[in-house]
Amino acid sequence: IAVKEFGITPKQAKFLRFLANFIDQNGYTPSYEEMKQVLNYKSKSRIHAFVHSLKNRGYLRLIPYLKRSIMITPKGRKISITRVPGK
Repeated sequence: IAVKEFGITPKQAKFLRFLANFIDQNGYTPSYEEMKQVLNYKSKSRIHAFVHSLKNRGYLRLIPYLKRSIMITPKGRKISITRVPGK
């Protein structure tokens, strides 16, 4: 299944897979700072953009007023288990 079919970019799919793996391994959501460091981004605003873009597309859900409250929706789980060739 190509990422284009899901309506997200390869970088968004990589982010979603990272998030799913982290949650599965640790039992909680990484902080924006942890995501920034692991994914090698220079600012947390990039993480914020990924999170809200995926939320607006229905791949993530946020629980207001809670830290580490990103949840992957069933739609997002489909992406996180889909392997993109060469990615």
